[in-house]
Amino acid sequence: MCQSSVYAISGDREELILEEVASVEVEGDQVVMRPLFGEPLSLHARLVEVDLMKHRIVLERR
Repeated sequence: MCQSSVYAISGDREELILEEVASVEVEGDQVVMRPLFGEPLSLHARLVEVDLMKHRIVLERR
């Protein structure tokens, strides 16, 4: 499968937010993540990096 993990950075700290994310949408100043299973998660953040080879998405909290 091609799901990704989403990480959030805040200062010099990085934390895993959600695994097995199937889609990510930017809606204004919110990033909405939809996992393969479970409920969507919305975070007040900006998209920093998408690495499809590593299945990694990085957000910066606002």
